[in-house]
Amino acid sequence: NYFILSLLIILKIKKMSDQKSILKSTIIQYGLIYGGLAVVFSIMLFIMDMHYQGGSLQNWTGFIIMIGSITFAQIAYRKLNDGYLNLSEAIKVGLGVSLIGILIAVIYGWLQATILDPNQIEKATEFALNQAIDQNPEMTDEMVAMTREWIEWGSSPAISTAFALGFGLLFGLIVSLITGLIFKKSKTN
Repeated sequence: NYFILSLLIILKIKKMSDQKSILKSTIIQYGLIYGGLAVVFSIMLFIMDMHYQGGSLQNWTGFIIMIGSITFAQIAYRKLNDGYLNLSEAIKVGLGVSLIGILIAVIYGWLQATILDPNQIEKATEFALNQAIDQNPEMTDEMVAMTREWIEWGSSPAISTAFALGFGLLFGLIVSLITGLIFKKSKTN
């Protein structure tokens, strides 16, 4: 009896170890895909000289890349996990993919802003300031100066990295939760 019980425990530990290995490899693989797609999109914007302009099209494209990466990662993990995916695994997969992808994108963004286009922050500041003035032509010089300060503060590497990580992980969590609820399939005991 002890032999059978020991064997069952060993098999259970091995299965748990395999699941962690599958989880980790899925997160890394799809996190790299997410980061790679984000970098390719950023390079495309850089080539078109649109990398400092922001805008809803860029934001939505980035969001679609994130949703697709998380969704395909959860589906892949579910296939590798004998067709099962619980909500906590779905969230782990989604947040892991988001974290790796965002870190890759942030590192590329930093390299782009410091090496490829050292004037990127100034260009972005002027572009955003001109948009603010166009939308509010009655802005006083004091309001323009204050707006410039806020834009420069938000464009600093530390603040923009913090926002990218914070909002990226928040959106990653929301997407992971929604797609996790869609794709979850629990084992029946």
